Amino acid sequence: MIKYVSEINEIEFILSNLRREDKEELENLFGNDWYQKTLSSLKDEKFLILYGQGNATGRVPVAMGGFYKVEDKSADIACVWLLSSRFISQNKTALMRVLKNQLYLNAHKYDILYNFIYKSNYGAKLWLKKLGFNFDNPNPKNIKLKKDFEFFYKTKERSNLCASSQQL
Repeated sequence: MIKYVSEINEIEFILSNLRREDKEELENLFGNDWYQKTLSSLKDEKFLILYGQGNATGRVPVAMGGFYKVEDKSADIACVWLLSSRFISQNKTALMRVLKNQLYLNAHKYDILYNFIYKSNYGAKLWLKKLGFNFDNPNPKNIKLKKDFEFFYKTKERSNLCASSQQL
């Protein structure tokens, strides 16, 4: 089950049960206040929450994420993000199905999707690569990255545009 609402108790549940890799990433991004800074940045946003099976607890929020549109006059650009709880391991198939669906529904709206990821977040890198994101320029010029973070991106497919312009 998925929904596009951010309720503070669901956000707090996921943040309190983060996968080790996601917690490490947030700690390296925000420092010791990672929990409060993350909570503060998310509390007024609307984004996707994925529910899945918890251990013996029944259905629980297992991941949250979305597309954050970046203001740029020259292109439609969005920052993609995902944070998942330790319960995601029991819900990997559902997560990939939802991610593929959301990418299909939203990717055409943007010329570029991007974000930064902590270098040791191997599970998330694997998901991103399966979804077609590129890691071929981990530290691009003119983009200031925090230490030990890598850049990833996906560009809009232009094949239809090229085919139609050749007919002119």
